Amino acid sequence: MPSIPFFTKKNESEVSANGHHSDDSFDDEDFSFDQADADESELSLADPEATGQPKIDKASIADLVAKYGNSSATAWLEFERYQLWQAPPGAVPNSPFQPVQGYMKKKSWIFAWGDPLVHDPSALEETAKAFIGWVESQGLQTVWCCVDLPLEKVLANIGFSTVECIYEDVLQPEHVVELTSAQSKGKEGQHVVKDLKKNLRRADKAGVTIDEVTGKWTDELRTGVNDGVERWKNNRSGVQIAATTFMPFTDEEHRRYWLAYHESKIVGILILAHTGEHYVIKNCASFPDAPRGTSEALIHRGLEDIHAEEKEKGHAINVSFGITAADEVRPVDNLSGWKITSLSKVYHSVTHSAGLLKRADFRSKFDSGHQPMYVCYNKGFGIEGIRALLKLLRK
Repeated sequence: MPSIPFFTKKNESEVSANGHHSDDSFDDEDFSFDQADADESELSLADPEATGQPKIDKASIADLVAKYGNSSATAWLEFERYQLWQAPPGAVPNSPFQPVQGYMKKKSWIFAWGDPLVHDPSALEETAKAFIGWVESQGLQTVWCCVDLPLEKVLANIGFSTVECIYEDVLQPEHVVELTSAQSKGKEGQHVVKDLKKNLRRADKAGVTIDEVTGKWTDELRTGVNDGVERWKNNRSGVQIAATTFMPFTDEEHRRYWLAYHESKIVGILILAHTGEHYVIKNCASFPDAPRGTSEALIHRGLEDIHAEEKEKGHAINVSFGITAADEVRPVDNLSGWKITSLSKVYHSVTHSAGLLKRADFRSKFDSGHQPMYVCYNKGFGIEGIRALLKLLRK
């Protein structure tokens, strides 16, 4: 999942005595990855227990994420990176369980990641207000990242500024399987998956085979996966920014795994996480020695298997790639007075420097649909806040 560039209103009245704007505004030249990478020792996580919150049963959170969560909530299971807040008893009276929110903290900001876990959207407002109240009780400020439209409207109605600069890539397995089938050759829409089909042929010609892991993991399989993931990590270059690290065996109970083989060696892995009635592509990687097309073949095979599940259950099952950076930033609510040109320059600086748009290029091969997602924040969030978030997300 990519990081999310953020921006704030630029209010000409908010100028300090020395003539500089406060942190609630910035110019496009203010941003640099060097500055975002500095002071890593300052990374910190808020501890709900230190502020009187009861201890959260982390073992139960994975079950709640699988039942009520979305793609962003799966990130919370990296407990060394994310903290969890749970609504106090009585704060959301009609909920059968105490709603949960995952977040990260840096300096004076709490970065809530994704929607809270609630039994029904009707509980979003009470949950959001309770969480914001807890944040403000510590003298901190809330930035809500990667939220869907219902929560965006709840936050906008209580005064948050909201911006659309991200979206969720959603796949329909039946659609992809049909477009890539031999029977669809020459039919309308084939141009969309032309590159995908070319890479599937490459993998097939190279002799890549793919199997889902349905039984118990052997030590040999685990070692093969861990070694491949480590080589994949070491082979990357440039700025690496993401909401999660690549930890293949986190929450195995709620995940499905496919392995790609070439010449009897593991050369790639696909991991799907279960969220509600749907799945999210948690990780997909072809290792450095994998033939071209291995990643595409892994995802396509996973979609074929999910499509078989669709037919068995009699209803559609969406598969999400997770959050993708959009190619532009669009103000949504409570953003009058913005300097759009300046903000867009900063946005493009972040997305291009981190290569975030490259993911969109890959995901478009599967003719994914775009579901708008939002970033919501209140006062005081400017360039220093962006740097704080990038420190948390940089790997």
